[in-house]
Amino acid sequence: MSENNNDIVLDMSNIHKSFGKLEVLQGIDLQVKRGEVVAVIGPSGGGKSTLLRCATTLEKVDYGKITIGGDVLCDTIDGHLKYCDKKLEKEIRSKFGLVFQNFNLFPHFSVKRNITEALIHVHKKSKEEADKICGGLLNKMGLEEKADEYPCNLSGGQQQRVSIARALATNPEIIFFDEPTSALDPELTKGVLTVIRELAQEKMTMVIVTHEMSFARDVADRIVFMDGGVIVEEGPAYELVTNPKQERTKTFLAGY
Repeated sequence: MSENNNDIVLDMSNIHKSFGKLEVLQGIDLQVKRGEVVAVIGPSGGGKSTLLRCATTLEKVDYGKITIGGDVLCDTIDGHLKYCDKKLEKEIRSKFGLVFQNFNLFPHFSVKRNITEALIHVHKKSKEEADKICGGLLNKMGLEEKADEYPCNLSGGQQQRVSIARALATNPEIIFFDEPTSALDPELTKGVLTVIRELAQEKMTMVIVTHEMSFARDVADRIVFMDGGVIVEEGPAYELVTNPKQERTKTFLAGY
């Protein structure tokens, strides 16, 4: 690509990942530019979530190279995969946020503590500074009245918005969403998608694994269609959804 490397927030090159004899990722190449929203679509079992888990250090790849925010997480040299040291891995982790499909909030922490815990104990912010960041984010999410509530007292949509606020709290360079609305009913889905839409308008760099095709078409800059552990097709979002080139993509989208 001709862009300056500083414009590339995520660079995954020739990524392979197997679980036993099942090769889930078969040489994936994916680059995400600063301010870009990339939606990853495809059938279940196609490798979408595994790709996200590899990018966010939840899984280790078997082969390839991953660079996040200019720092190399892992690289394969002369056939040998090597991950960076723990100190750098911790720094790399601070560059991204991750929003799961099942919220992953701490049930015994209040909403406020779910958001401020990492700010205070990992990022060494003062309590006052963390509380201020938390207040601003809850206001942004329309949840300013819920700071002292516990997750069990919130709807699924509210819990997911708290999860997004927590991911935003550390001011990451990129946020990964793994099926952020799959556990929600249609009414609650709308609120969460509105929040993500607003982040896209603010030019937040995002990678979103989703089954919401109209949302992907309207909000993403680019769509990546994965199946069988490979990228079958990618391109500008509206163009890929309305005029896919590959037969496999056409068949998949015909179901929506």
